[in-house]
Amino acid sequence: MKRTLLSILVCGSFWCSCSFPSFGGDNLVPRIRHPSALVLTNNDTRLLVANSAGGSISVVDVEQGTVVAEVDVGQRLADLVLSPDGQMLVSVDDEARELIVMRHAAEIPEVTARLRLPGAPHSVRFSADGRLCFVAMKWERALAVVDVTAPASPTVIKTVRLSFSPLLQCLVADGTRLVVADAFGGVLATIDVKTLEVIATREIVGHNMRGVALSHDGRNILVAHQVLNSHTETVQRNVFWGAVITNVVRTIPVELFTSQVGEPLPVTGTQTIGGLGAGAGDPAALVVTPSGDTVVALAGVQEIAVRRAGQFGWLRERVGRRPTAIAISSDGTRAFVANTFSDSITPLNLSEVSTESAIKLGPRPGISPVERGRQLFYDARLSYDGWYSCHSCHTDGHSNGLTSDNFGDGLAGAPKRVLSLLGTADTGPWAWDGHVGNLDDQVRSSLAATMRSRNVAAEQITAITAFVRSLPPPPPQETAAADPLVARGLQVFSQSGCAHCHPAPAYTSAASYQVGLTDELGRDRFNPPSLRGVRLRDNLFHDNRAASLDEALGSFAHGQEEGAVSPGDLPALLAFLRSL
Repeated sequence: MKRTLLSILVCGSFWCSCSFPSFGGDNLVPRIRHPSALVLTNNDTRLLVANSAGGSISVVDVEQGTVVAEVDVGQRLADLVLSPDGQMLVSVDDEARELIVMRHAAEIPEVTARLRLPGAPHSVRFSADGRLCFVAMKWERALAVVDVTAPASPTVIKTVRLSFSPLLQCLVADGTRLVVADAFGGVLATIDVKTLEVIATREIVGHNMRGVALSHDGRNILVAHQVLNSHTETVQRNVFWGAVITNVVRTIPVELFTSQVGEPLPVTGTQTIGGLGAGAGDPAALVVTPSGDTVVALAGVQEIAVRRAGQFGWLRERVGRRPTAIAISSDGTRAFVANTFSDSITPLNLSEVSTESAIKLGPRPGISPVERGRQLFYDARLSYDGWYSCHSCHTDGHSNGLTSDNFGDGLAGAPKRVLSLLGTADTGPWAWDGHVGNLDDQVRSSLAATMRSRNVAAEQITAITAFVRSLPPPPPQETAAADPLVARGLQVFSQSGCAHCHPAPAYTSAASYQVGLTDELGRDRFNPPSLRGVRLRDNLFHDNRAASLDEALGSFAHGQEEGAVSPGDLPALLAFLRSL
């Protein structure tokens, strides 16, 4: 039976929809699904699976281990949560930029409303009373607060601006505070749920925060992330000892998030996952059982790691490819793991830390070179002993914003900022000095010199290159076209000579230039990075010496050695650059 979705325009702000499911078994059509979020319901007898690639929700009978239904509800589902009273499901669609409200009373989720959001959503959480939904929009660097007290007519009541790109969220302090984690770096913000104001912003030493959870006693926040040592060169011995990138779970007292005083977060409280010969690349989803055990998905190495309450070691078990979401049964005895690239669910017996037979979400077509490259890009097993993947530094194709001493310019001793790969297909040549003219060569060099990969086949390099070429540029600001300051900034950009090194449409060029900067090895010529998405970079120049775009053009007077931009024109130029 072919799945259909009937949508009726009800008002200007949302859509009311009815969904017709395809039931399980042989009726499921071949498709790539990429499960991204899980919800256990019906007394743990049903598992609802949000699929990011298919835009569908799979309904799984967990006892039978079968998909009983699949319903199309969107285009690309990034998250799925259940309301505190169990009556409402909410998902977010980052392709359609929608919040999707569903009735949960029936066996099959039924869409009741759609709300267009001010940006592409990537995660959603309910308030403790179920009246609000908080939606993280990473490219907009904002949190949309949605009133869902009337499920048929959800409304955005406020947009909370942040200084970073948000992703994960966690309610603490009896639901009075919301902690929001950085999608790329190590920033954590605390929001007062009553006033909807940011009361503190703090930072940890780390990046790629892909798992955040409250401890079973509510006293601590646990964060799964990575730590990059920017000054450790990527020679094989350093990768072997786990000295380049470390994978950790950090424990932070909740009390540090409940005060308006911005005390620095402690550097203690971290526990490493992985050891010699057994790296634990890319820790992702993190959950805590009712008894206090910690369960972490090791997305880069196809494993789950379990730490018993009060203990320090980790028990590890193999699951499917790229585990990214975990649901725990109410009694804490079983876990269900979403294997994003295997399109399957792995049940896990937590008492024994042993897996049961995987549940396939449906038939799959043959994968394209781009899909194959996507899987390899996120695969930490390509690195020496599985410590990190391409994604570890180029987070979701973007950047962790840090510097790395990775031989990208041929020598060690001069760490360079990790560049975003978004839109990189048309920004060659590559490397900070522009010495690499072919993207295949850049991928091959990165695997050899940065990841210390062994036995990489030519077809793997071709596939990764195909995926990297498929990455779109960062989205521009939607409101820029109507802003007269941006229009004026474009004139300043052209008249002041900025376009000489950063010509449109990619806002980069093939040459290297002396820009008044010198690295640790005395080199002073650099290939200009693309300016597309420059508003999403917190630090600039090859060594991150400028803390902001304002500082790069103000304090450092970049590109203004002869006073090309007047003080009065600088705000317009900044507005234009932030619009790209």
